[in-house]
Amino acid sequence: MTTKPSLMELLAAKKQAMKKTEKATKLKAGDQRVKILPGWRSYDKDGNKIVGGDETFWHEFGQHFVKDAAEQLQAVYLCTNATYDQPCEVCQALTTASRAAPDDATQKVIAEAKAGRVTLVNALMLDSAEPNTPVVLELKYGVFSKVVNVIQECEGSPLDPENGQIFIMSREGTGLTTKYDAQISLKTYKAPKATLAKLHNLDDYVKQESEEQKRKAISAVNAIVGIGYAAGPADTPTTSPARLSAPKGAAPVEHEDIPDLEAKPVAIDAELDDLLAEL
Repeated sequence: MTTKPSLMELLAAKKQAMKKTEKATKLKAGDQRVKILPGWRSYDKDGNKIVGGDETFWHEFGQHFVKDAAEQLQAVYLCTNATYDQPCEVCQALTTASRAAPDDATQKVIAEAKAGRVTLVNALMLDSAEPNTPVVLELKYGVFSKVVNVIQECEGSPLDPENGQIFIMSREGTGLTTKYDAQISLKTYKAPKATLAKLHNLDDYVKQESEEQKRKAISAVNAIVGIGYAAGPADTPTTSPARLSAPKGAAPVEHEDIPDLEAKPVAIDAELDDLLAEL
């Protein structure tokens, strides 16, 4: 027998859903000096290195931006496929909607709601007004691939907080024609110890699941093709006899650029209104 959540559990879940996340930093046009910081799991709250700590310094991340036929944003929600390599119910809803799409225009709306995958890292933007304040830097697939290649081939230790080299990253163009590049500099930069105590926990940053917002996103997807939505534990479209399973090995569409919206959970209607106002 399933136990209903208590009032306190419901309030805790609602509080988590309403929590705002700091906006991720994106590369600006032109060249910029970037110091990529080591993994957040390898330093404690005082900036001391943890012996044997996990040195993973990146986290995958993706979101669905669901619009209607009039190009109006209806919902934004985390893609668990792009973020965790786990089945995503919004991806599943998009697959179902695609099968029911009556024309190419509708297929286009559905395709644009697929999640783009980006990679998040802690970094110092050395040309900014606060060069020693860690930010969550969002890197597209292409530029992060170049960062990985550089780290593998470099004789030094680019991620060393004291002696690691600086990356020179660039962005040119806009939209789908945007091009990125990343090269290693001969110059090094010593990150202050206080910086290492302020590394963003990327596990917490991407933890944006919300049952309420997931239902809203799925409803928005179903509305594109006029599928009804029956609220309940099964989250089953009314026109479907059974809930479909997410395709095994399904992967989000890779985009070099996705809508330049805030990388944060849209947990309440007021936040969605803010996003709509930015379009």
